[in-house]
Amino acid sequence: MFVLLYFAFQVFFLTMISNGAGVDDAEQLAYVGALQWGYGGSQAPLYTWINSIAGDLLGISLFTIYFVKFGLLASSFVSVYFGARLLGLSKSVAAAGMLGIFLLPQIAWESQRTLTHSVGGTTGCAWAFLAFAWHMKSRSWHSAALLGLGIASGLLGKFNASFFLVGLILAGVSIPAYRSVLLTRKSLLTLFVFLAAITPTGLWTLAHTESLLARSRKFEIGQRGNFFTNRLHGEWKLFLNGVLFSGVALVFFAIAWLRSRRDRISSPRPCSDGEILIGRVLAFALAAVFVGVLVSGASEVKDRWLQPILFLSPLYLAMLLGRYIRSDLPLKRFAIVGAICGLIVIPGLAVNILYARDGKVPSIGQLDYARLFAVTRAEGNYQTVVSDGSQLPGNLRLFDNSINPIHLEMPNAVSRIHFPALFVWFGDGMNPAVLSLLNGAGIAAPPADIKHLDLTYKYYPDQSVRVSYFIVPTK
Repeated sequence: MFVLLYFAFQVFFLTMISNGAGVDDAEQLAYVGALQWGYGGSQAPLYTWINSIAGDLLGISLFTIYFVKFGLLASSFVSVYFGARLLGLSKSVAAAGMLGIFLLPQIAWESQRTLTHSVGGTTGCAWAFLAFAWHMKSRSWHSAALLGLGIASGLLGKFNASFFLVGLILAGVSIPAYRSVLLTRKSLLTLFVFLAAITPTGLWTLAHTESLLARSRKFEIGQRGNFFTNRLHGEWKLFLNGVLFSGVALVFFAIAWLRSRRDRISSPRPCSDGEILIGRVLAFALAAVFVGVLVSGASEVKDRWLQPILFLSPLYLAMLLGRYIRSDLPLKRFAIVGAICGLIVIPGLAVNILYARDGKVPSIGQLDYARLFAVTRAEGNYQTVVSDGSQLPGNLRLFDNSINPIHLEMPNAVSRIHFPALFVWFGDGMNPAVLSLLNGAGIAAPPADIKHLDLTYKYYPDQSVRVSYFIVPTK
C-alpha cells in the first residue's frame, strides 16, 4: 500500500510543480501517439508504446508522462514483492526486498528524476521475474504464455535487459525443480509468444540499423586504442559501477548484519529453490554482461545501464538477512530505511525540478516554453514543428496536442514533415541538422528573416537561452 500511495502522490505532486519536460520526457512527448514497431535513438519501443496508448486515453500532458513513469515504477516494486512470495520467500523478506529498491539511487532518484527507457526495461524485467515465479508455481499453459510475454516485455523495454533475461533463464535451468518445468512442452508456447511479441520490432530494427546504432558511441568501443586496455577498462567500470549501483543498499545491509551478530544463526537451514534462484539470476546476469564487454570491447559501462541487471540486489540482501539472522528486526530496519529514503526523494526531487542546474545553467525543463508557443503561433499557423532534437517540439506539444513533432533522430523524419511548419532550434546561427531536414523536405534555403527569441528560466529570470525560428507556410 505504501508503494502505491507513494507513486500516486508523485504523479500529482510533480505534475503540479513542473514547468516543462526535461530531455528524456520531451523525447516521449515528441513520440506520443505515434505507434510504430520501433523508434530512433537506439531505444526499445515498449515505454513509448505505453506512453502513446496513455496519451490517446488521457491526452498529451505532463500528467500523462508522470502517470506512465510512476505507474511502471510502482508495478516493478509490486512485481518484485509478489515474485518473491511466489518463490516461497517470507512476507518480511519480500517486503524488505521491495522497499530496499529505494536504496538504489539509480532507481529511487534517477528514474524518478529523468530516466524513461531504463524504467521500461527494469519494469519489463520485473514483470518477467513475476511471470517466471508464477509459472514455477502454476505450471499451466496460461502461465507459460505470460512468461513468454514477460520476457518479451523486458527485451522490448530496454535492449540491455537481455542480460537479466539470460540470467533468469540460465538460473532457472540450473535448478532441478525449475528445470523440470522449463523443459516441458509448455515452454514451446513460451517461446512462441516471445517470438510473436518481438518479431515485428526485430524486423523493424533490421531494416533501420542506423536507428539501432545511433548512440552506440556511448559504449566507447575500441576508443582506447588497445585490444586489452579497452576490455580491461570496461570490466573495471562494470565492477566499479556495479558496486556503486548497490552501494547504499550494501552499506545498510552491512550495518544490519553487524548489529545483529549476536542473533546470527550458526547452522542455517538449506537454501530453498527460490533463494538459490535469486542469487543465481544476479550471478548469471552479471556474468553475461562481463562476457558482453569482453566480446564487444566496450570500455564504458555506466551505472544506470545496470538497472535491469541489479534491481533484485536488495531482495538478495534481504534474503541473506532472513536466512542468517534469527530475528526479523534487521529486515524491518532495512525496509524502514528504504521507505525513509523514498520519502526523502520527494522534497529533494521537488527542489531539483524547481531550482536545479545542469552544470552552469538551470535545468532545461525550466525554460518558458509557453512564451515560445505564444510568440511563434502569433507569427503564423503551423502544424509541424521541426528541430534538431526533441526538446522544443516535445514541449511545444504540451500547448497544442495536434502539433506534429519532428526531430533528427526520428526514423524517416523528412517524410513526416508537413507544411506549414515551424523550424526551431537553440542558438543564433543556422543549425546544420535543421538545414538538412529543411533541404530534405524540398526547401532549398531558409528564409532571410530568421527570427530570434530569448527564453528565460522560470526560477532564474535573469538568465536566458537564445532560440531561433522561422515558419515555412508551404513548399
